[in-house]
Amino acid sequence: MNYQKFYQARFFEQIEKRNRKGTSTLHEVMEVLKIQKGAVYKRMNGDTALTVGEMTQLAHHFKISLDSVFNDKQFVSFLHPFMQTEKATSIEFFKEFTMFMNPLKENKGEEFTYLANELPVFYYFSHNYIFNFVIAVWNHLHWEDNELCIDESIEFKDDVQEMRSTIAKLYYEQPVTEIWNSNMLNNLYQQIIFCVTIRAFKSESFIQKLITDIEDLIKHLREIALSGIKTKKGMQTESSELKIYLNDFGNYLNMVQYSSTNGSGTFIGYDFPQFLRTYNKDFYNFSRDWLNKITKRSVLISGEGYQYRELFFIKMENDFKYFKERIDKLMEIYYV
Repeated sequence: MNYQKFYQARFFEQIEKRNRKGTSTLHEVMEVLKIQKGAVYKRMNGDTALTVGEMTQLAHHFKISLDSVFNDKQFVSFLHPFMQTEKATSIEFFKEFTMFMNPLKENKGEEFTYLANELPVFYYFSHNYIFNFVIAVWNHLHWEDNELCIDESIEFKDDVQEMRSTIAKLYYEQPVTEIWNSNMLNNLYQQIIFCVTIRAFKSESFIQKLITDIEDLIKHLREIALSGIKTKKGMQTESSELKIYLNDFGNYLNMVQYSSTNGSGTFIGYDFPQFLRTYNKDFYNFSRDWLNKITKRSVLISGEGYQYRELFFIKMENDFKYFKERIDKLMEIYYV
């Protein structure tokens, strides 16, 4: 067996899968290596061996782990996207979501699973006040040194709004299996309570609208759980199948997995610094088997899962009622 040709072909196969810019891989390799078309063909065909330097340049440019090419069974490499920039921003954050979701544009309905420690973040994207609140907190914690100030007039650049819309649309149009837990809104509640106590909200009106937004979100979650169809009012999206399971044992982290003809990906966390992804096939298979086991040990609450669904939403609505009462009392103290 000619190992040089085998691994070089495998390397360029990975490049082809990762090249999402819509440009010719051939011409992009020419640009990166500063060589002519014929020389690129010889490297892609395995007739000319890539040097270590050339392979490193291409791996860096196309964001490919050499472990995934040469040692996929022994090593697992995760891409930590924010270490690639001097200063991470909300725009970079959204670019990572967009890059992660892009393969679904051409390969809908194959396999997409979301294990939720917190409510899947994609639901926040279509609720303006929750979205603005979450982004304000993320900016404060990770990307800005200024005092936290949550204002109703928060505005985002057009490119952020476009990415936000694209991500939400892709998620809502994709058949998904989600594994929820009974406390997945608690972190959001605690963050809001804390922000009230430090007077981070610039106005009371924003708090009231945020509470209303959460109430609308809970109603929306009940609707989609009842129907088993994932759609969002006011969004130009196709309907897609949604299976929701409940499990309070396996919710240690937010994990998303997808599989498409362009490859499989595993995505862990959605908040810096836990934002990691890998295309390692063996890790994907191992994680998929683990998620399948969790799913089998979970209870269905969408569609026909009436009894468990009612119990779940009774708790969720009671938790929200208690949270709202706490906010009302705190506002009498901190916003008078």
